[in-house]
Amino acid sequence: MKKAERINDMILFLANKNSFNLKELIDRYNISKSTALRDIQSLEEIGLPIYSELGRYGKYQLLDTRIVAPGLFTEGEIYALYFALLTLKGYRSTPFNMESSTLELKYSQVLPEKLQQKLLLMRKIITLEQVNHSNVSQYLKEIVEGILHEKIFNIRYAKKQEKVSIKAQFIQLSSKFGQWYARIWTIETQQIRVIRCDKIESLEEENRQDSLPLEMLLEKAETFYQKEQLTSFSIKVDEKGKDIFSKENYPSMSIQVSEENYLISGYYHITEEEFITNYLLRFGTSIIQIEPTQLKASLSKKAASFADYWGQL
Repeated sequence: MKKAERINDMILFLANKNSFNLKELIDRYNISKSTALRDIQSLEEIGLPIYSELGRYGKYQLLDTRIVAPGLFTEGEIYALYFALLTLKGYRSTPFNMESSTLELKYSQVLPEKLQQKLLLMRKIITLEQVNHSNVSQYLKEIVEGILHEKIFNIRYAKKQEKVSIKAQFIQLSSKFGQWYARIWTIETQQIRVIRCDKIESLEEENRQDSLPLEMLLEKAETFYQKEQLTSFSIKVDEKGKDIFSKENYPSMSIQVSEENYLISGYYHITEEEFITNYLLRFGTSIIQIEPTQLKASLSKKAASFADYWGQL
């Protein structure tokens, strides 16, 4: 049995074990003690959490045996996972401890050589579009754990030019167009809002017992976009505006041909007017018509503030 096949089988063999000893591997695979030790080192290099105890045949404990075995995946599924892995390279921060380079090392250790060569070749002939994350969000792991364990945090948050403190419970984490966003339930206002994760400067867990069940918060998040809280909008744009829309848009928006131009329609929550205003500013002079008037006024006000600022430079 080749080493790659043996390592793959070892992962399957150890998947449901809490501990094992060197003799088990020697007998099962008919290998020498030195080969078994090298195989254990390879398992550690690909991330299997092993620590050893003294003894003639060496007892090994597995800290975490929740392993997804490569042998359970088809060749096509391995390709899909590999290209999903490549998309992580555009993220400066993720909720996971493991770096993509470590995952690639696992692929090189456990996959047959022919399959590795196919992956390298496919990487040359397939190009993936990636949106690079330029900002670091340092608390993603804590946010995910806080969601799962229903924790309340005191969030120190940079809002424009000031620092604010928010007592809140995290509900959902999402990545859109180069930024990480978190949906939170604020304790003081009893409302849902969305914040940018890279603006979080510190997180402190609150020692209190009044957190809400996650299922309840998810239900509240589903009703966040209720009709009575929504504002519909439509903007008519030219060909340049259509190109801007195609590069970045959101699920709440759609575009269709309108005479010789294009009509972008959508809706936004009452708390998201500033967000939608900043988004529409990108269209600049490609905008031909805006509705409703309150959104037009918001855009005009924001543009005027820019003009005032530039005039003072």
